[in-house]
Amino acid sequence: MKTWKLLLLALVPGLWGWLCNWLTAVSLNGPAFLFTLAFYIQVPAAIVFCLWLGHLCGRSERSYPACLLLTQWPSLVSFALYVWQFHFVSSEARSFLLAGLGQYPGLPLFSLACRLVIPFSNHSWGPPETLAANALSLLMLAVLFSLGFLWGRQRR
Repeated sequence: MKTWKLLLLALVPGLWGWLCNWLTAVSLNGPAFLFTLAFYIQVPAAIVFCLWLGHLCGRSERSYPACLLLTQWPSLVSFALYVWQFHFVSSEARSFLLAGLGQYPGLPLFSLACRLVIPFSNHSWGPPETLAANALSLLMLAVLFSLGFLWGRQRR
């Protein structure tokens, strides 16, 4: 697969996160099924996509580090944006666009990551717990990609 195609496919989790966020926002004043669609479909769809992308890369001639870097670059950029916007910039100076770009790639697995972080949060939720859940969701994307990559190497 060509490098530019992999770079574009790496943007899919972020686009999927944006779409699910938009569907959730629309469902607040519109049809309730959009919330159900966005909430319950986002995790399985993200898992299937990451496994498929990893499998696709595993069947290619590229090395694992090269494939990981080509497909997970949006996660690295978005996490840096997230930390910058929510931990170094004041609420008044925060850019809505940059804050969104910092969250969208991890959103498809964010609800699952929150369920993993909650037992360690002492029943309070704040910036450290949100940061941990965001980092965990991006890490899960990379792990799912890696599992798909190994699956693709076995089938090659």
